[in-house]
Amino acid sequence: MRTRIVAGLSAGLTAAGLIGFLASIDRNPVPPPRPAPEASRPAASADPRLYCEFYNFASRTPKVGFYFTAPAGGGDYAQIFQKDADGEQTIFDPRPAWAYVRDGEQPTLTSPDGAITINLYGDARNATRPATAASGGWFEAGLRSVRYLNLEGQCRRTAT
Repeated sequence: MRTRIVAGLSAGLTAAGLIGFLASIDRNPVPPPRPAPEASRPAASADPRLYCEFYNFASRTPKVGFYFTAPAGGGDYAQIFQKDADGEQTIFDPRPAWAYVRDGEQPTLTSPDGAITINLYGDARNATRPATAASGGWFEAGLRSVRYLNLEGQCRRTAT
């Protein structure tokens, strides 16, 4: 007898729950999804960029980094900023023009005052290790400077 009462109560509670659930369902059809707005293409940068960083002798931590905007047709590179290992960052406005020379074995960038030269080894026509997608686009470079000494490093070209 007790089992019949428990079974009856659970059947009644189940029926009540099912009726409540069916009553809560919205009978209005779901509107079709709206088409996604067409994404606008980002404006292409006028000039590609070049970022170079150079490392300390003992450790492989960056000591100094240079960021340039590179003209599409060659010529001088404009320096955007420079960041040192001590956290000092200089943003240039107006941007100094670094001379890009491709006459020798490897291309070089030379600061306006001639105090810093960046040798772009991997950017040369016959580079032994050209930049690839596997390397993240990084290629070998060297810094020649009295202030920073002679440091090895790497550079990468980007579209923006």
